[in-house]
Amino acid sequence: MANQNSILDKIIQSKQMEEATQFNPTEVVSNLLRNLSTKEREIITKRFGLFGKPKETLEQIGKQYQITRERIRQIEVGTIRKIKEFPEFSIQIEPTEHNVMHLLENYGGFMEENHLIDELLTYPDPNPINRQASLFILANLLNDKLERIKSDNEVLMGWKLPAISLDTVRQAINELVRIIEEQNKLLPTEKIISEFKQKDFFQKNQEQIVSVKLGTSQGNLTDEEIDKIVFSFLKISYHINQNILGEWGLSHWQTVSPKRMSDKAYLVLRKTGKPLHFTEITDLINQTQFDKKMAYPATIHNELILDDRYVLVGRGIYGLQEWGYKTGTVIDVIIDILKSSDQPLSKEEIVKKVLEQRIVRKSTIYLALTNKEKIKKLPDGKYTLNQ
Repeated sequence: MANQNSILDKIIQSKQMEEATQFNPTEVVSNLLRNLSTKEREIITKRFGLFGKPKETLEQIGKQYQITRERIRQIEVGTIRKIKEFPEFSIQIEPTEHNVMHLLENYGGFMEENHLIDELLTYPDPNPINRQASLFILANLLNDKLERIKSDNEVLMGWKLPAISLDTVRQAINELVRIIEEQNKLLPTEKIISEFKQKDFFQKNQEQIVSVKLGTSQGNLTDEEIDKIVFSFLKISYHINQNILGEWGLSHWQTVSPKRMSDKAYLVLRKTGKPLHFTEITDLINQTQFDKKMAYPATIHNELILDDRYVLVGRGIYGLQEWGYKTGTVIDVIIDILKSSDQPLSKEEIVKKVLEQRIVRKSTIYLALTNKEKIKKLPDGKYTLNQ
C-alpha cells in the first residue's frame, strides 16, 4: 500500500510540475479574450491594465466610447460572465486553477497576494505584464473558487480557500509578533519558524494549521512542509516584514523598512559584507529601491560622517564599527595596535594589522611610523610606544 501511495505521489508531483512550468498567464488571458468582440476586448484590456496597457477608470473608458461609466461597468461584468460561459473556458483555465490550488494547499490554504503571484511566476518571466495577467485571473476568473483576503491592521491583501478560517491565521500572526517582541531583534527565517513551532499555540492548533495540506498528502507532513505554512503566516502579516538580508522583524523597525538614508546605508553595507566607497553605497541604495526617494552621494557621505555606526577606513571608504573597525587616523590605529600587544612589533606585523583596519597604501603606514613623538623604533628594527 505504501508503495502504491509513493507511485501516486510521484504521478501527482509530475503533473503539478508540468502545470507550473507551462503556466503562461498572458497567453491564458489572451486565448480567453480571443472570442470577445473588439469593443469588449478593448474595454477589459483597458479596465484591468492587461498586455502592458495602463489601467483606466470606468469614467476614462466611458469618455472614449461616449457612454456612461455605469454602462462600462455593465459591459465589464457581462464580459467576464461571457468568458466563463465559453464552452472551452473550463479546459483552458483548468491547468491554471490546479496550479493556484496546489500552491495554496502547500502554504496552508492562504497566501499574501504578492507571495502567491511570485510563486505562480517561478517559471514564467515575472514581468509586470505577467503579474497583471495573473492578478486578473485570480480576481476575475477564479473568484468563485477562491476568497479574497482584504487588508486590515493585522493581515495584508491575499487569497484563501473557502474552508480556511482567518481567525486561526490572525492568532498565528499575533503569536509570531509576540516572538519578535520578546526577542527584540531581527531573526532569520529558520529561527523564527523554529521558535513558533515550540510555542503552546502551535502545539494546540497544529492539526488545524496543517489540515489543508494534510488533506492532500499521502502521509504525515515533513518539517519542510510545515515550515512553508508558517512562512505563509509571516508573509501575510501586516506587522511583520523581511529586510533585504532575509531577516524578520517588526515592519516599523528601521532595520526592516528603513526611511532614513543612514539606515538604508547600514543595510546595504551589511548585505555586501565589506567596506565600500560612499558612491558605491549610494548606487546600491538606489538599486535596492527601498522607496521612491533617490539617494545622492553628497547626502550619503554626510550621513556616514555623522553616524557612529560607520568608520572611515580609506579615502571615502566606510565600514561598520560592528565589524571591528575603530575610529581614528592611521597613527591612532597603530597606537591601538601597539597598546594591545605585549611586545614590540616589526614593521611587517604593524602593516598587516593596520591593513585589517584601514584601506590605505603601505607608504601611508610607513610615514605614520616616523612619528617619533608617539612611536619609538628599537635597535632591532621593531616598534613600540614612546612612553
